[in-house]
Amino acid sequence: MALTVSTMFIPVHDPEAALGFYRDALGLEVRNDVSSDGFRWITVGAPGQDVAIVLSQPHGRPRATPSCRW
Repeated sequence: MALTVSTMFIPVHDPEAALGFYRDALGLEVRNDVSSDGFRWITVGAPGQDVAIVLSQPHGRPRATPSCRW
């Protein structure tokens, strides 16, 4: 039995900072950048590979202070 990974989800508090790291520092390409109802998620991946990494803000209380979110 083969096990494959197609999508990974990584929660991030600052999508802009995360995008800077994954795109600019690691060289991943942006595949989707979606905003809805105060949340944002960005899908990145390595060129030529089918694995998607989804950077998403934690759901729950979007206006909570950072110390109260987790």
